[in-house]
Amino acid sequence: MVSLEEFLEMDKGEDRLEYFNGEVIYLPSPSVEHQRVLLNIAAEFRNYFRGKPCEAFISPLDLWLINKEKALNVKVQPDLMVICNKAGLRENSYYGAPALIIEIISPSNENHDRVKKYITYMDFGVKEYWMINPKLKTIEIYVFEKSEYKQNGVYKGCNSAVSQSFNGLEIRLEDIFPE
Repeated sequence: MVSLEEFLEMDKGEDRLEYFNGEVIYLPSPSVEHQRVLLNIAAEFRNYFRGKPCEAFISPLDLWLINKEKALNVKVQPDLMVICNKAGLRENSYYGAPALIIEIISPSNENHDRVKKYITYMDFGVKEYWMINPKLKTIEIYVFEKSEYKQNGVYKGCNSAVSQSFNGLEIRLEDIFPE
């Protein structure tokens, strides 16, 4: 177990780190394929949110999820997050729960995104969680309902991924996955 103070000292280095109430996770450098998919989806989100009150941000922007009731401190770096309540924005971080989070799954961290982050985002009430798998060329969407995630759909092929939180936000998979 690493205290929050010890983690904050560790986090001053060059490594990309996440913190889960005492546990430190080192994030690997993203692959070229990961970066291509992230850039493509970020462009779609930028276009959709242009002129709207919510805003999309890409990693590395630290996200501090804080739960005063449970005394948990969690710092993650989602690949993309949509922030509607901008009161928590700081120069290099956001304090609060984004409306939507996207993680691009890599073989080296799939369990981390599918289990630890899934449970964490659900615990903090993130309304939508998208998991993108570049290898399978799929987008899984989970929607927060009655204190848990319900799978909204698994999108692949020539389908479009459709947000439940943002009316008209449809992402064509063929625009996301490079050939």
